[in-house]
Amino acid sequence: MNILKTLPQRLYRHLITGLVLFSLIGSFPLHATEIKLVSASGQTEPLSNYIGNGQWVIVNTWSPSCSACVAELPRLKQFIERNPNISVLGVTLDFPSFGYGKMDLLQNFLATEPLSYPLFLADIEQVSELIGRWLVGIPSISIFHPDGQPLVTWPGVIEINEIETFIANYRKQKDPLRDGFEDW
Repeated sequence: MNILKTLPQRLYRHLITGLVLFSLIGSFPLHATEIKLVSASGQTEPLSNYIGNGQWVIVNTWSPSCSACVAELPRLKQFIERNPNISVLGVTLDFPSFGYGKMDLLQNFLATEPLSYPLFLADIEQVSELIGRWLVGIPSISIFHPDGQPLVTWPGVIEINEIETFIANYRKQKDPLRDGFEDW
């Protein structure tokens, strides 16, 4: 008996969708610097203007309609003040659909809460391509090596010292989060 024929149609669709999404994880062909996104000013820009230019880059994936995302923004402002040599970019999605970000929602938010770093609009597929893995939730912080390679993505609200520790301890052949724990 074919087990797929015995599954309810709705469950079958979810199973197939899950298999398709699973096949996408880790198989994003573009390098982050090859991606172009629409900025908050409405212009399409290559991310090579920001990523892969010899300095660390933090990408914050968020939405103005996500309360946890908005709550994290003061931490990012503090991170920028403490780390002026590390660039920060924001990429906004629609929430909760993870569809393409809404320009009007972003502009209305920025009118009351201005942000000092470049902002872009995207959907879950574009962000996943950018960070090199499937986006699992927002807010999300991704760290890019100065050569443009995405190294790590943290979903959820993050403490800025975690970002600073990762960058300060990064070595290509070592896990910076486990540094000093080799004997465990």
